[in-house]
Amino acid sequence: MVKKHEVDSVAEVLSRQDSLTLLGHSIPDGDCIGSVTAMIWALRNMGKEVNAIIEDEVPAMYRFLNGTKAIASLVNLPRINDCLVYLDCATPERVGDKLAQVLPYSKTIINIDHHVSNQSYGTANLVDPGASSTCEIVFSLLKSMNTPITVDIATALYCGVVMDTGSFQYASTSPATHRMAAELLELGIDQNLVRTHLFESKTRLEVALQKAALASLEFCGGGRIAYMQLSYEVLRELGAVGQHFEGTINLARSIENVEAALLFREIEPGLVKVGFRSKQFLDVNRVASEWGGGGHKRAAGATLHGELETVKNAVLSRVEDYLR
Repeated sequence: MVKKHEVDSVAEVLSRQDSLTLLGHSIPDGDCIGSVTAMIWALRNMGKEVNAIIEDEVPAMYRFLNGTKAIASLVNLPRINDCLVYLDCATPERVGDKLAQVLPYSKTIINIDHHVSNQSYGTANLVDPGASSTCEIVFSLLKSMNTPITVDIATALYCGVVMDTGSFQYASTSPATHRMAAELLELGIDQNLVRTHLFESKTRLEVALQKAALASLEFCGGGRIAYMQLSYEVLRELGAVGQHFEGTINLARSIENVEAALLFREIEPGLVKVGFRSKQFLDVNRVASEWGGGGHKRAAGATLHGELETVKNAVLSRVEDYLR
């Protein structure tokens, strides 16, 4: 749980800023998009000059959120303001290699996050690994600042917490998470709109990707490890090299007796993104950290250089070591 003095400290720094740039991580998920969008509205309603940048474009499933059009990418990079606010980024590098290279030095860095691997790199930090999501932390921050939570803000925060808790299934879901969700719903969120866009609007490309991933499904570690792979050639043939992959890996984790699920995705020749998920006891944040990655105990990721087969064999061997 975030401490009151930490919330007050970040609130005070925010109140002193006239202009801010919000930053989310590359390959953004619901928590990233939700927290960035909510903060855009909240800070602009406070009279601040605010812009937001995410290296990769907003996934289609989140574009129904009012405010996502204000999120810039490298294609339409805006002027970067003096104060940088990192949201849902365990490290500054999580914004992406290309965006990190163009960010100027800033004396004021605000770090708002819930990843256990976060090292409090900001000049002001609001980090709570026990929170279900960054959106839950943003909700607490806005409440402490007596900032009105509009329907647009509430919808963005609700989407973030729904996606990062697996629709309130994961162990990170606490009584406080449910109380937050209830309060947001009372503000007038259109649940049908949210449900349709998050869970009932998959494109045919997304389904094709899941089909291709499932076709590669294999097991090792006595059946306790399930893994899938998508080669660069497959992604290129499908026209999905930069496609959003949220949820695909959970298909493997949902299988009976599987403790660890992995998705190997070759985003370019010689560069492989690995997604890690676990069900009950394996700390995949610790596993991913061996290759410079990180995240949560039950969900993490890393990027490795090397041929797909070589990377896959090395990572699977290490996961088997952990399970032993």
